[in-house]
Amino acid sequence: MKPPSSIQTSEFDSSDEEPIEDEQTPIHISWLPLSRVNCSQFLGLCALPGCKFKDVRRNVQKDTEELKSCGIQDVFVFCTRGELSKYRVPNLLDLYQQCGIITHHHPIADGGTPDIASCCEIMEELTICLKNYRKTLIQAFEGVLQ
Repeated sequence: MKPPSSIQTSEFDSSDEEPIEDEQTPIHISWLPLSRVNCSQFLGLCALPGCKFKDVRRNVQKDTEELKSCGIQDVFVFCTRGELSKYRVPNLLDLYQQCGIITHHHPIADGGTPDIASCCEIMEELTICLKNYRKTLIQAFEGVLQ
């Protein structure tokens, strides 16, 4: 039997036992120009605010404050509530609301795809945001943007 210090944890472990400090760098937002689709707006993309998973240790308070200070008005969230818990930000949607950020929550299971009706609903909401010149963000999992 191996001593406890040599036990391997799953690569998907998101346990609370590690005392690693939260990342101090501001959350990075990539701005996608939408000129190719005849829209003068930009669409923001960023990693999951406050994500704590593997070697990622974001601070949810600092990240949401940074989004608010950048003028984000609407955010599209595709994580399920279970995934938000897994990445240790179970109250993220409530925090957005407290910050005055309108949340468009369209949960899609990891590895899944939305049905056509959900796609149409997402596109309609996104179009309304952009036509109304609202600073809009889509959040992704940390690994998607690396």
